[in-house]
Amino acid sequence: MRTRRLRLQVPGLLGPLPGPLPPGVLARQPSLEAWLARGRRGPVRPAPAPTAAGPLGWLADGGDPGAGYWSRALPLHLRAESSGVRLATLSLGEAEAAHLETDLADLLAGRGLRLHRSSAGRWYLESDVPLPERPPPEQVEGRFISGQLPRGREALAWAAVLSEIEMALCDHPVNQARAERGEAPVNALWAWGCGQRPQPPSGFPWRRVLSDDPAWRGLGILAGAEVADLAGTPPVAPGPATLVAVHWAANALAAADGTAWVDAVAAVEQAFAAPALEALTRGGPEGGRWDALEMCPASGEPTGFVLTRGAARRLWRRRRPLQAWLAAGGADA
Repeated sequence: MRTRRLRLQVPGLLGPLPGPLPPGVLARQPSLEAWLARGRRGPVRPAPAPTAAGPLGWLADGGDPGAGYWSRALPLHLRAESSGVRLATLSLGEAEAAHLETDLADLLAGRGLRLHRSSAGRWYLESDVPLPERPPPEQVEGRFISGQLPRGREALAWAAVLSEIEMALCDHPVNQARAERGEAPVNALWAWGCGQRPQPPSGFPWRRVLSDDPAWRGLGILAGAEVADLAGTPPVAPGPATLVAVHWAANALAAADGTAWVDAVAAVEQAFAAPALEALTRGGPEGGRWDALEMCPASGEPTGFVLTRGAARRLWRRRRPLQAWLAAGGADA
């Protein structure tokens, strides 16, 4: 009989925060606190993780990466300041995105690059050679980009392409309309996560993968797992080995947005932790039960908090406020 196991992978849940939280800002999170207090902290089974956001994302969005190189891409705004250039993401309407896609695709085609936009609205670059690596924009949002720019000969060639994009966008009709509305212009195309389609992962333990990250869903597709986005997802019903990868807290920390981090923690509690504990101890809405819950609050570390039905009954392991776990660096008590 297969174990019904749920792993909640939520990097950034326990920080590290850029500074101490004022008292009372972070509300009590009873399910997360019970999981941390009564779960066994220790190694969890390592599992493959996505390494190429471009081809895996395109696969998750219904495309076929083939043999080429694929990168995620995003039109955004680079703001020049006295101390450097700062990155800011933008909200684009469908008409704006379609107009930019058409014109940028024509420009990039002459440079051996093919621009695609999926039905989900995500942008991709297809190339015959790998593009220089950059971090995802959510990790650089609101920050200076000087330390994030690639180096080397390939980087110089890519910088020349970026300069052409900047010049093409300078007087673009989309930007003229945005200026009239007092909105920041689109003046750059940020690319990251370049790679080729990976081989199907070996030792992939998950039969179901739910994530807000298309790279995770693409990896699940390669492994033959059932995949789903988190948007509008009802509580995860107990079933075969299931991974839920949530990056809300990590993205908020990357942007140094404490308010967004607090909101992300509350959302994880409500959407995943509370229903999971209910399904572990009493049963889910369809009557099934989880046999074990795993929570991994750090990225890339095979360490987590494993909670079984018996451990959940250890009521003498009193719940502490989540903020106390932050102060202790996530150490078990």
